[in-house]
Parts: sequence; structure tokens; C-alpha cells
Amino acid sequence: MESITLEMAEKMLEAAERWAALSGFPSSIAVVDEAGAVIAVHRMDGAGPMTTDISINKAFSAVYSGAPTLMLARMIDPRMAGPTLGSGGLGLLTQAKLRLMFIPGGNPIRDDEMNVIGGIGCSGVPAGVGEISDTTVVQAGYAAIYDEND
Repeated sequence: MESITLEMAEKMLEAAERWAALSGFPSSIAVVDEAGAVIAVHRMDGAGPMTTDISINKAFSAVYSGAPTLMLARMIDPRMAGPTLGSGGLGLLTQAKLRLMFIPGGNPIRDDEMNVIGGIGCSGVPAGVGEISDTTVVQAGYAAIYDEND
């Protein structure tokens, strides 16, 4: 796999939406390319109006950083801050035209050589409610492109 196609993005969105539906919380899911540009986005019926932009920015953030946004969230945790202001992830807050999301729910998508070729993001499942989260929703979407049964 060299790049994310629209067909792959739609497959990821479908799988992620099924997982989000299990949570009982309508969500938005977005898939972006290696530059962070939107390939496909889906806002489930009833999802909050801000969830679309947040899901896109989570996917963008995963591409930009090359890491899950869960890791970015941990970088700005006060317990991770170093001795000076800007230590940890605090210095990143003003980067990327304020599009970086330090909220779990975005994962980079990598090719066979581990290069980042896209990202997937979800917004809508409240943290700490049940076992499903924005992070598990995007993991289900990411796993769908490797499903040999389809």
C-alpha cells in the first residue's frame, strides 16, 4: 500500500462507524492523506456539530506528528512537563496553524516501510464512558484496511 485511496477511506469509515455505533454516541470520523488533506469524512446522525472539524484535526495531527494523538495528549500532561515552560509538548501548541489536537482519537496510517501515508480521526465518544473510545473507533477503522475477508 503506497497511498490511501477513496475506496480504502470508505472502508475505514464504515468499520469505524460500526464501532462508534456500539458506544451509543454518534461521532464523526475522518480520513486524510499524507499531507493532512481530507479524503473522506462522515458525520453520523446526531453527532455534535464540532465533531467533524475535531475528527479532521485529529487525523491531521496524527499525520503531522507521526504518532497517535493519545501520545500527544500525554505530552502536554502536567506530570510530563519538564523544568522549563515549553518542555514536553507545550511548545507544539502553536504549531501547524493551531490545527494540532492534543486529544486522543487520531492515528497515523503507515505503509509497509512505516512511512506515514495518512491519518484517521474520530470525535464524539466521551472519554471514560465504557470500553469504547475515540481511540478504539479509529483503531477499528485502521484495522479494516487489512481485513482479508472483504
